[in-house]
Amino acid sequence: MKRRIVVDRGRVNDIAHVLNLTRETVSRSLNYQSNSMLARKVRFVAKSQYDGVEVGKD
Repeated sequence: MKRRIVVDRGRVNDIAHVLNLTRETVSRSLNYQSNSMLARKVRFVAKSQYDGVEVGKD
């Protein structure tokens, strides 16, 4: 299984709204398709504020 961060349904939209990003940007960040500073920030916010859980292997 690929590495990704799983959040509750609808939380991707919430994260996108709070960080003023598109839903696609948040989704790519949570699926590790991007590793920019912004993507790292999205993953941090998802884990710390939206109870995101990292699953999968490197």
